Amino acid sequence: VSWEVKAASSMRRGSYTINGPDGVIADMSITAFPGDVGGNLANVNRWRGQIQLSQIDAATLAQSSTQVAGQDLMLTMVEMTNPNMADPQGILAALVNFEGSTWFFKLQGPDKLVAAEKNNFIALLKTVKGHNQ
Repeated sequence: VSWEVKAASSMRRGSYTINGPDGVIADMSITAFPGDVGGNLANVNRWRGQIQLSQIDAATLAQSSTQVAGQDLMLTMVEMTNPNMADPQGILAALVNFEGSTWFFKLQGPDKLVAAEKNNFIALLKTVKGHNQ
């Protein structure tokens, strides 16, 4: 498995293609938007909809999210999978509010590849820092 850097775009601050075995591919994006972009629950439910999962409530989000310490920021990470899709999909995502913007780190693709890359995704999150130190 390899992570290949793709060119950033107007929407993406960072972009990677994760090349898995047998030609399977996942996408990793880093984006930032002003404000809270609807809040964590709205964003998690939007992602759940992208892989045909039902919405959750705030209590379920609190129980199912994990805090990951970056260099000087605390990120909220969520993990979701839908094995019932014709092409089972998974998402690992993290959100952090920083200086008036919300940053999103999202890995989406075939559920087995996403699950296999969880440790690498967390390792990337641990490198996130808000300020140059």
